[in-house]
Order: sequence, then structure tokens, then C-alpha cells
Amino acid sequence: MRAISYNRRQVCQMGLSGLASLTLLGVAGCGGSGGAATPAQTKTLQLIFWGPASRNKLTRKAIDLFHSAHSEIDIHSEFTDFSSYWNKLSTEIAGGTIPDLIQMDMKYVSQYVKQNLLLDMTSVISDKSINLSDFDQNLLASSEDNKVVYGIPLGGNYECFIYDVDLLKQAGVAAPPANMTWDAFGTYTGEISKALAKSRISGTVDASGDIAVFEIWLRQRGKEMFTTDGKLGYDAQDVGDWFNYWSGLRKSGACAPAAVQATVSSTSGPATSLLIEKKVVFSAVHTNQFESYQALTKNQLLFQNVPTGPQPGQYLKASMLMSISSKTKYTKEAASFIDFIINDPGGVKALGLDRGVPGGEKARAALAPTLTEAQKAVMAFCDQLGKSDQNRPKNVLDAAGAGDIQTALGRVSQAVSFGKTSVSAGATTFMSDSQKALAQA
Repeated sequence: MRAISYNRRQVCQMGLSGLASLTLLGVAGCGGSGGAATPAQTKTLQLIFWGPASRNKLTRKAIDLFHSAHSEIDIHSEFTDFSSYWNKLSTEIAGGTIPDLIQMDMKYVSQYVKQNLLLDMTSVISDKSINLSDFDQNLLASSEDNKVVYGIPLGGNYECFIYDVDLLKQAGVAAPPANMTWDAFGTYTGEISKALAKSRISGTVDASGDIAVFEIWLRQRGKEMFTTDGKLGYDAQDVGDWFNYWSGLRKSGACAPAAVQATVSSTSGPATSLLIEKKVVFSAVHTNQFESYQALTKNQLLFQNVPTGPQPGQYLKASMLMSISSKTKYTKEAASFIDFIINDPGGVKALGLDRGVPGGEKARAALAPTLTEAQKAVMAFCDQLGKSDQNRPKNVLDAAGAGDIQTALGRVSQAVSFGKTSVSAGATTFMSDSQKALAQA
């Protein structure tokens, strides 16, 4: 986890003696939206989100713009990486300090709704405190829990692979076709690994622990992660086939060796990824991450669709939601901030495509003239994929416990990759862990 940061409230609680041990760089977001003392009538809201430092910078810009238009509302924000986020949020909730605004992931919606921690946003949508009149209704519906909105999608994205064009040229391998089957992808990345063997560069990451790619694999087989009644939508055979595929790529050298892949996790972020470290040519990411990856390398990056299967597996996913705590005293103020970042041109431009392609038509139009080349590539890829025959809507919400299942896949897949457990035993363990996660959620 990154160095600990302190908001103004925490600094005040520490007092001057505590400040003596801090550097200026250790005080992040101090003073909320402004440097002046908070007037008594100011309403202070807490916002928590995950993401890299670049996301924090964009979010702070949006908060400052919002405060300029709503001086009576002060927003203090805190952020961390995805893997640390849920423990941090759980700790705050247990301590009775649940934030007013919570960045939410689809895999955790049901769990937090079950605990009665998220606000039913029906009323603030109905009275247009949050105006969704031009919002993509399919994107909104994909984020609902039992047809109730508990968070507004801040954008939509697709799972994809991206690849390093310069490394591919170094390998002397031709550019990939727009679509490849899983078998073709394995053969293709194997050729890359062979050509770059002296440089110890693999064709692709080992995505066996990536829940998003695994879900697409399942959907291509006509299944879903979960059933409508909250049970598992897959079986041990599906899991075994998945682990076998990646075991085959490891044996052929097509994907990163276990020891290399273990140095990162699927939630590590772009900066420490194998792609940026030039240890692989292909990496599985969400489309909204493309710009962050491209900013970290001088090499050209391009999009590649996830390998194809018998049926369409892709779907437009709510990249992340902005939810309101059911415990907040400031429902109206929290709603006004959400409305600002999804509808106001200033708020929309401040966030850009970092959290996905906006759901509102006017928001997308506001962004169009300001898009960088990387952002244009994201928009073009999403538009192309959305119109392709590889895409079909997801109609079954992730069950409570989905987050623990995601963690279990990473854990078990790593054990399989190191040979600590067989494919069949790994499949059995993952099924057992998944069932347990659902039962305990």
C-alpha cells in the first residue's frame, strides 16, 4: 500500500506535535476543497475511492471545481489501491466512520446492499437531483440490484488485451488479426516468446487468475458467473478447462512463468505491471486503463480483443459506481456531487475517461473535442466492440461474495501455476472456496 496520507481532520486530531514527524508530502488533500478554515455552516463529506495517483489528481480537480460552484459543500477524499481498498473500507465501517460517498465495484454491490450500507437512489433519481435523462439505460440496468439503483456508473468499459507494438516489431512477428480464438492466441504468443527468449520477454501475461477474463471464457461457453438465484453458474469442468489452458501456455513458454507472474497481481495497477516492465508483450486490462498504461511507456500500445469462443462473451461493464452511504446525513449534497461529475461539462472533463466511457450522451459530447490520441483509441475500440458480434449484455448481477471468489481465483491459480496443486485439485478447491464465499456472504 502507498505511504499513509492524512486529511485535515486527522491532522487536526494529531496536533502540532504530530505534525513534526510528517513531511509536506505526507499530507494529502489537506483542507478538503480549499485552504481556508471551514465555516460552521459548511457541510463536510467524506469520499473514498481506489486507483493510482493519477486518478487521485483527476478526482481532486473535479472536487475543486465542484466546490467552486458549491462553496457550502466541502469534500475530503482518500484513496488507495484496489487490493487494499476493501479492507480499508471495512475498517472504517467497523469504526463507525462510513464515508458519505463510496466508489463501488459491481462484485461488491450485493454484499454491501445485504448489509444495508448503500442508499437506494430511487428518490434522488426521481427528483432529478441526479439527472439521468440522457444516460445509457443498458449501462444503468447492468448496475442494478433487484432493479434498484445503489450506485451510478461513472463509466463503462470492456475487458481487453493491449500489446506493445515496439516489442512485437522487435520479435519480428506480424501484427495480430482483429480476432483470434484461444488456441490461435496461444500459438501466436508462443511465437513471440520464442523470438524474444534471449530478452526473457514472454508473449502474454498468465491471466489464469484474472476473474474478468475467466468470466468472458465462461460466457463464451454459454454460462454466467452466477445464476439468477445467486448460485454458481459454472462447474469444476469449466474451471479445470480454464486452468488447463493456461498450464498449456506455461509449458509452451507462451505466457509469463509462474515466478515472474507472481511478482504482480491482477490489481497491482499499470505502474508495476509486467507490460510496463517489458516482461510481456500482451496484458489483460480494462479499456479505461489504457491511457494510464500508455502514459507510462514510450512504446506504442494497441488494443486487442479477448480471444473468441463459441458464443459472444464480451459485455459493457460498469467500470465502477459512485454510491451514497445509507448512513449519510448529506444525501442531497452527495447526490449533487454525483450529478456534477456525470453531467456538468467541467466535472466530466476533469475525470476524462479514467473511470470509463461516460454513460450520458451530453457528457460524451463534452469530452469529444478534448480527447487525446489515447482517449480516442479507447472510444474507438469500445464503439467497435459494442457493435460487434462478440458482445452481448450481462443480465445477471454478481452475487454477494463475488469479491472473495475473485481473491480465491488468484490464490488457487497461483498454486496451480507453481505446481503446488494439480489442475483437477485446483478446480475442486476453487469450487469449494467459491461455494464457501457465497455461503458466508
